[in-house]
Amino acid sequence: MVIVKEWFTVGEAAEYLCVSKRTIYKLTKEGRLPAFRIGKERHRRFRREDLNNVPRVGEETANLEVLLKLSAKADPVLAEAWDNEKDAAYDRI
Repeated sequence: MVIVKEWFTVGEAAEYLCVSKRTIYKLTKEGRLPAFRIGKERHRRFRREDLNNVPRVGEETANLEVLLKLSAKADPVLAEAWDNEKDAAYDRI
């Protein structure tokens, strides 16, 4: 009988995601990874479902590519529309 683990410690979560413990703490602090505190010492525990939903590096890069397509550099029509001093901030996107 195979038992599937549903709850992970910080170390186990780091190993599961192939990242450092420091990254797990950072993701928790940023609110990108929910943590449940248990016991008197308030140890963190993470659900498998939440670990599977953490954005991966490739997913963040894909979102960046979508944003770059909307930039003035990538679209000459947008560059022309934004070619004034009021919209100078958009040219830096």
